[in-house]
Amino acid sequence: MEAADLIQVLTPQQARRLRVIENLLRGKKTVSTLYWGQRYQLLPLIGLDKTLDRGALDASARSLVTGGLATLDEENDQLRLTPAGVIAAQRDYYRPQTADQWIQLDLMAARQRILLAVQVVSEYTHATRRYYPLMTDLATRQAVRAWFQRVKSDQLGQQLLQALTHALEQLPEEVAVVTTSLLTGYQHPGLTREQVAQAHQQTAWEVTLMQLDGLMQISQDARVAETPFTSLLNSLWQSPVTRSAQLTLEAVRQTGDLDRVAAQRRIKLSTVREHLLEAAIFLPLSGFPYEQILTPELCRLFAQNLTGAIDDWQYTSLPADLQQQYDFFYFRLYAIWIEKGGVLVDGRANSES
Repeated sequence: MEAADLIQVLTPQQARRLRVIENLLRGKKTVSTLYWGQRYQLLPLIGLDKTLDRGALDASARSLVTGGLATLDEENDQLRLTPAGVIAAQRDYYRPQTADQWIQLDLMAARQRILLAVQVVSEYTHATRRYYPLMTDLATRQAVRAWFQRVKSDQLGQQLLQALTHALEQLPEEVAVVTTSLLTGYQHPGLTREQVAQAHQQTAWEVTLMQLDGLMQISQDARVAETPFTSLLNSLWQSPVTRSAQLTLEAVRQTGDLDRVAAQRRIKLSTVREHLLEAAIFLPLSGFPYEQILTPELCRLFAQNLTGAIDDWQYTSLPADLQQQYDFFYFRLYAIWIEKGGVLVDGRANSES
C-alpha cells in the first residue's frame, strides 16, 4: 500500500490503528485484530497481502503525516485524517463492488487457480505443447491439473471465454480491461501489476483491488450457475468463522454453559471465549445466541456505565466490582452486540436482526 492507498482506509471521525490494518492484510486473525477490523469496516482486507512485512505501512503513514494529510497518535499508533486529508482522499479511486463477499471465499487461492486455469486452457485450445506455466504453489498446480483432466473438451476454450465475458460484463469496463490484462495465455504473457498501474495511472494496490473484484465476480457466477470454473472453485468457499469456533458455538447453543463447553471440548475457557468473539464478529445479529450469554442484569449494568462512542469505551474505566463480576470477554461481546443493533426484548438480549 502506498500513501495514496492507505489514505483510502482512514477517516477523520475515527482514529485507526496502523497495526490493525497491517495485521488484517497479513491475515493475522487475533480477536483484537478482527474486532477492530469490524469497527473500521475493513474485514474484507483479511489475508489480501500475507507476504507483507511487519512495519511495511509505516513509510506510507509517515508520508501522510508529513504531508499534513493525517495526524498520528504515536502512543496508540493511531492515524486520523485531517481536513486536507479528507479532500485528498476524495480523488477518483476504485471502490470494489464485491468486497462484502470476499471473506466468504479463499480469494487468494481462487486467484491462483483461475489464472493458472485460464493459461492452461488457452494453451490447450491452441494445441501448444511447450510453455512455461505460471509460478504457483503445489496445491494450486494439483487442483488445476485434476480439474483440467475432468473438464477438458474441444468446447472448453469457448466455454471458458463465455464465463469470463459474462462475469466481467457485470463490472465497469476498466475492471474488465485490468483483469484481462493480468491474464496469461497463448501468445499473451500478461502484464504485471506495475505495468497495468502505470498504463492506467493508478497504484499497484488499486489494480489489485480491480483484479480481485473481477475474479470474485467470476467466482460468484460459477457458484450460482454451472461454468467451467464451478468445480475448480467449489472447495474454496468457506465460512469466515473457523471450524473450531463453529463447533464451540454449536456447543454453547446446546448448553449455554461456557465452562461445560470447555470441559466437553477439552479446551481452555479462554479459548471458548475467543471462539465466541470470533463468531460474534463475523455473524449477523440473528446468527449468534447473545441471549444465552448476555443476561439482562449484565446489559443493564453495562448500559449504565458505558456511554458515548463505542470506540472510546474502556474496560478499565468500569467500576472495580463490575470488573470483578464480569470478565473482559463480556465487555467485548456487549460492545459487538450493541454495534450490531442489539437491544433488550422482553428483558432478554435479542438475537434477531
